[in-house]
Amino acid sequence: MRFNRKHGRGQASVEYLVVCGALIAALLTPVSNNQNVLEISADTLTDWYTAFAYSKSLSILPN
Repeated sequence: MRFNRKHGRGQASVEYLVVCGALIAALLTPVSNNQNVLEISADTLTDWYTAFAYSKSLSILPN
């Protein structure tokens, strides 16, 4: 049986869409406390930046 190139076109696009759809579904699925991974990441980044900004606002101790 010979491979027909017409039937193989678009295969990579379909695989790309399936993988992207699976990743989006995984990121939006609730993990804990009814929060998804994106919300947890945003909260963590906010907490980290708040701590970073506080540490940058502290005065340098003299020797």
